[in-house]
Amino acid sequence: MAMAPTRHAGLALLVGVVLSMIGSLIFPGGPLVDPVDQTDFAGAIEALAANPGLGHLTTLMVIVGMLLHGYALLALFGLARGGEGFQGPGLRFGIIVSLFGWGLFILSLAKRHMVIHLTQRADIADTASLQEFFDAAALTGHTEMSGLILGFIVIYPFGSALTGLGLVPRFDAMDVFKAACYGLVLVGVVGFLNFVLALFVPDADLLLHLMINNLVLMFGSVCLFVIGLGMYRGRSEFVPADTT
Repeated sequence: MAMAPTRHAGLALLVGVVLSMIGSLIFPGGPLVDPVDQTDFAGAIEALAANPGLGHLTTLMVIVGMLLHGYALLALFGLARGGEGFQGPGLRFGIIVSLFGWGLFILSLAKRHMVIHLTQRADIADTASLQEFFDAAALTGHTEMSGLILGFIVIYPFGSALTGLGLVPRFDAMDVFKAACYGLVLVGVVGFLNFVLALFVPDADLLLHLMINNLVLMFGSVCLFVIGLGMYRGRSEFVPADTT
């Protein structure tokens, strides 16, 4: 028997979350492999240059994972049909904002591919001046990548909160799936507050705010995994009326 569209999307979300989390944990310079301060651009580039194969692999894993995130979230778009407030336009806008934010994140990862490539070119450069050129280009690319990530950090809290607020009212009783939807709201609130504090608090510890942001995103991934499980199990709260 063919798999229902929502179950198919749920499976995509489950796989996407796993791929993204693994890729984010084991990329060179990340939490587990040659960890470096990601606000130290030169150090982050050196970590990628020291292990380009793993850098390319983990970056590609996250890109594929985020594409699967987008595919899965589109399956929830029909839930907003006929709804009002957060359950209607709010949910639609939350999904659209989430897709846009994830698109920016994917672009930043494409930049990382280019940064790794430039470091490889620098290693085989024929002259010192050419090596210096590729090193400078890699630093510029990494800076641009960070700018795209910052754009994602600005946007994702709104998408997460609105999506969660649109899904919560569909549940009658509290269970793990409704809790995961509330979790998306919490991710949005904490992520936004963390960003605002990083911007406006004097002498803010940027590394601390980055760590908080990463923990918030990891918690959000767990919430999405639970939602993906609910979709895969065919929970009615995640199934549009016209597919039941």
